[in-house]
Amino acid sequence: MRKHPESGAITIAETLIALAIGMIALTIWAQGRINELEINSAKAAGRAIAAYSRAASAWLAENPPATSDKFDIANLQDCDNENGARYLSCSFGTQTQIKFAYGSDGNRVNFGNLAIEVSVTDSGATGTIDFGVFRSGSDRNDDSLPDSRPDLAAIALETASEETGAGVLDFFELSFARDNPEGLIFDDKDAAFDQSEIDDLARLEARIGASVNDAPFLRLDGTNEMTNAIKFDNGMQVSMSGTGLSFEGPGDVEVQTTTGTLVVSSKLETPKLESDSAEFDSLKVDPVDGVEGDGFDRFDQTADIDRIDGEFLKLISRVATNESSISDHATEITRLTDEVTDNAENIESNRENISSNSETIGDNTERIKTLEDEESTTHPLCTPSKQDKIKQLASAGYSIYYDKNTTSGNCNTGASCSGVDRCGDTVHGTIQTSGPWASNPVSYSGRNPSDLKCATYSMNFYRGCSCNLPKPGGCK
Repeated sequence: MRKHPESGAITIAETLIALAIGMIALTIWAQGRINELEINSAKAAGRAIAAYSRAASAWLAENPPATSDKFDIANLQDCDNENGARYLSCSFGTQTQIKFAYGSDGNRVNFGNLAIEVSVTDSGATGTIDFGVFRSGSDRNDDSLPDSRPDLAAIALETASEETGAGVLDFFELSFARDNPEGLIFDDKDAAFDQSEIDDLARLEARIGASVNDAPFLRLDGTNEMTNAIKFDNGMQVSMSGTGLSFEGPGDVEVQTTTGTLVVSSKLETPKLESDSAEFDSLKVDPVDGVEGDGFDRFDQTADIDRIDGEFLKLISRVATNESSISDHATEITRLTDEVTDNAENIESNRENISSNSETIGDNTERIKTLEDEESTTHPLCTPSKQDKIKQLASAGYSIYYDKNTTSGNCNTGASCSGVDRCGDTVHGTIQTSGPWASNPVSYSGRNPSDLKCATYSMNFYRGCSCNLPKPGGCK
């Protein structure tokens, strides 16, 4: 026992070694736990930032202010009135802190000291919110503030960005005040060293409003009510103009459709209208300086008005002349009236003759009917008939003919005659025939109108004919 007094016992050295190992393990565990707690706190800060930014975005979309100004949590919630607006839940209050966030005054950031800076322009209302610099740990630069922590700010930014909405009412864009360390001077002994620029790497800012730049989606209200403009990368902007819709930008606005129609139900106003063609039920154009441009010159009727005025004066003079002529012709009108009276008496006499002839026609009709009913052996056909000869000679090229029995005068070459010809209608002029049939005159058989017996008649045939007009209308 005396030779081995340390046997079965822990020595002081061993104890110290065990304690050292335990302290290292505890330190590592504690550091890991601290890191875990910092990450959880940074995520909680991100969720708080998202809640405040969403509420501010919804408020700005539904109630955009008329002028630029600063606003705060009082504009986002009215917890004293049960029917008041609550864009931000009343579970948050002015004392709700954002973990690790410090303001420019060195104080912790809470919902009560956050400011919503709104800028109102022609393109809409936008806002920015400064959530301060994320700080934690030691004070290595002896400015009485924890050192800035871009890593914790990045965790908060990622968590908050996951909760932004895909529309104007929920949308916010979170970013670092400075996201690129290029050009920064980190040596505090350098004359150009600026701690505020380094702190901006850990400063988070939110942008809200319908005109937020570089939004990754089309920002439309969830309720289909646009309260601000839509901007495109090509410079075009679609915005509300009073109660109307305005398109602004350097490019063209085109409406292309294969079957539809662009309809303007009330009126169309434009400083300049160009079209390849247009149809209007009615057109009213009354600009101050008149209508100018190709196609509209025809609307200038000044020359036509001057011409019409001159012709109107001439017509007035002619009317006066005609009035005088009417007076002079009164005697002639009286004479013509007497002739009309005489002609009326002649017409009445002709009517009586027509009535008498009608009876004769009736008698002849009965005779014709009787002849048609009798057997053909009693009254055989008269051959060759006139039509047979016309057909025969026409096939030989002699289609022009004159019936000497019905045509007065000599219708041979150059003679004056009247009757029916095959050149035209009733002839009252001089007929010029050509190419006579060598066997003229041609005989045919027809009935005598008195006793209805067959009789022989003759007619001449020619290849061509023409008419020399002794006066206008002479061959009609």
